[in-house]
Amino acid sequence: MVMIASSSGGGEFEAVPIGTHRAICYKLADAGTRDEKFKDEDAKKRRSIFVFFELPDLRTQKDQPFSIFKQYTLSLNDNSALHKDLKSWRGKSFTEAELKSFDMANILGVSCDLEVEHTAGGRAKITSIFKPDGGAKKVATVNDQVMFDLEDYCKEFSGESCDESKNACDIFADLPAFMCEMIEGSYELAAAYSKGRKAEAGESKGGLAAMAKDRKTVPVADFEDDDIPF
Repeated sequence: MVMIASSSGGGEFEAVPIGTHRAICYKLADAGTRDEKFKDEDAKKRRSIFVFFELPDLRTQKDQPFSIFKQYTLSLNDNSALHKDLKSWRGKSFTEAELKSFDMANILGVSCDLEVEHTAGGRAKITSIFKPDGGAKKVATVNDQVMFDLEDYCKEFSGESCDESKNACDIFADLPAFMCEMIEGSYELAAAYSKGRKAEAGESKGGLAAMAKDRKTVPVADFEDDDIPF
């Protein structure tokens, strides 16, 4: 078992072991659009999404399934990491219609196999995702299956507070701190704050202090492979 101590907050954590592991997607988080620069490229506006997996065959010292996530640019162009991993996970290519509009919520609760390696600092990272033996299936998870919807979250600050925005605040509160910082620095949230200041009602109602207690969950059912919109 690898135990990592970090000075960047969070203390000790157990790293997912190196190897191939059975996994299930249980959470998606839309981190919004920011200016990002990769290698020698000029800074570009990129929208990021985080995909979280739990590993049911591996348990932490607290007897919870290990969890790991991967960050993607929200793009399905041919060269994108998201396109590559989803194609391998699905075991089939995208149709033209899917490439134009693929609902990421389709992958919630879907099983896969992950290839995990460790960085030089000992942190686990996902290097490959592929279709498991027997096919990808929609299955239950220990963790709630949820999706952080940035559009809903922004409503809490644009003067359009509603049940959906409060649910989004609840999910936001459980995200890692660095993801919250990314979201807070997004163009989408900046626009929501601006709209809220201009709204007749002034600042949006509630905000983080009015987080909903009822988490928005995705119902889980038994599906045959052919029934999964994935």
